[in-house]
Amino acid sequence: MKKVLFIIILIIFFGGSFWYWQRAKNNKQLSMPKNKIVTVIDGVIVLGAKTEAKTVGEFLEQEKLKISEEDKIYPNKKVKIKAGMNVIIERATPILIKVDGKIIKKNVFTKNIKDTLRESGIILNPADKVEPSLTDGIFKNIEIVVTRIDHKEIIETEKINFKVIEKRDKNLKWRTKKIKQKGENGKKEVKYLVTYQNGKEIKRKKLNTKIIEKPIDEIITIGTKIKVGRKQRGRASWYAYTGKMAAASITFPKGTWLRVTAINSGKQIFVVINDYGPAAYTGKILDLDKVAFKKLAPLGAGVIEVKIEEIK
Repeated sequence: MKKVLFIIILIIFFGGSFWYWQRAKNNKQLSMPKNKIVTVIDGVIVLGAKTEAKTVGEFLEQEKLKISEEDKIYPNKKVKIKAGMNVIIERATPILIKVDGKIIKKNVFTKNIKDTLRESGIILNPADKVEPSLTDGIFKNIEIVVTRIDHKEIIETEKINFKVIEKRDKNLKWRTKKIKQKGENGKKEVKYLVTYQNGKEIKRKKLNTKIIEKPIDEIITIGTKIKVGRKQRGRASWYAYTGKMAAASITFPKGTWLRVTAINSGKQIFVVINDYGPAAYTGKILDLDKVAFKKLAPLGAGVIEVKIEEIK
């Protein structure tokens, strides 16, 4: 009796196992139908279909999917179709790069500007500027501008202008000038930090200066010895003419230098005759240019008493 019971238990166990195995097999077939594949383009599921194609290439042709030479396909076109297979298509993104005076048009698979420049073989210097920023993402027809910034130290030789020193000489005729020592320019080396943008200088900063040759001052002696000729005394007025230290006279010819002294204040000026006047009927002996008169008296005075001395 026990033997019969054991045989019955075995039959029930193996029969149940066989039934469970068959059910699992059928469920697997239902969940993964034969030749059912999914197509993904740029991370988006665009097609899920059954196909009788034998390879990935045949499947793409049957579905009339446009594939360019630059597009990437995973797995490749020669791989045989299997149930549940995913076919992934990555499209290249057209971009434009402006760098080093060139415009580069290309299609890329990179996701951000930093990787795009690296893939394009563009090496950035530490100071270079990139717009948009390196961390920005890539999108169709994006324009990437690389501005080259470079810093260089340069040394330039520059001249140092000599100074002109005037010295008075009482033994030399008034207004006579003589060069006692000829001036010579000096030389200096100047170090600059120069900033270039795309090869063009945009800024420079002076770092230091080194004198190579000191300049030699030019010394000029100016005569102060005065020899007086004809003298006059009378009234002088003013008029606006040339705006220089000049005057008009009917006694002295043009080009004559005069020393004019104001009687009341004792102030003195030197003027050159450059005009004819004043009219004799006015009773005045001199018409001073406005700027010259102001050195002797206020313009409001109108007329002042002066002493005139011709300088020879």
